[in-house]
Amino acid sequence: MKMLLSLVANELRLYQAQRGLSFAFILALSLLGIFRFGIPVDNVSGSLLEIFPAVAYLMANLQLLLMAISWESDAYAYRYYAMSGVPLTQLFFAKTLVTFIVQVPLWFFCIVGFLLFFPVDAPTMGTTVALLLTCLPLGAALAPAGQLIAAISLHSTQKNFLAIALFLPLCLPVLIAATGRVSAVLAGLDTLRYDALLVAAALVFLGAGNLLFAYLFEE
Repeated sequence: MKMLLSLVANELRLYQAQRGLSFAFILALSLLGIFRFGIPVDNVSGSLLEIFPAVAYLMANLQLLLMAISWESDAYAYRYYAMSGVPLTQLFFAKTLVTFIVQVPLWFFCIVGFLLFFPVDAPTMGTTVALLLTCLPLGAALAPAGQLIAAISLHSTQKNFLAIALFLPLCLPVLIAATGRVSAVLAGLDTLRYDALLVAAALVFLGAGNLLFAYLFEE
């Protein structure tokens, strides 16, 4: 447990030092602005608007992933961990936990921007809380997926291209589920099937990451 906490603290310092989250916020705000003011959405039905915060959130997470791959590659972070004898399973879960923590304020930011910028009815407090809590199953699915993609891409000469090529199709079910959950929450409907899809994706990515991370890391 002490090793895991040390790894989490170190990964959080990396995010702070590289200012990755600041760039992600700027990207999310820019995308929301483009979607709102660059696309005629005033006459679009509300059920079609919920995709915009999810897309902005996913693109910002992709930017975080690309930045993480870049600084880990430049600083030989994985080699340092290997030489230090860090258990690779703990490294995977530490990176996944940090990614999960970092995405929470990013989702909050996207939802608040969506509610402020787009022509949607002001939700009740309960609906707003339910929208914000979407970050829990959503982050649980995206965090291990990102670490798995990073481990695959790190040894490639075209790291960014491979990460993008893997991230978009792998996360498409997550995007669909997140959009569906936001729509269901705003409509006052049951979100169980979307939550189940996100939890299933999280379990698949966690299982695959736990099994494959060490092999990909040492490849």
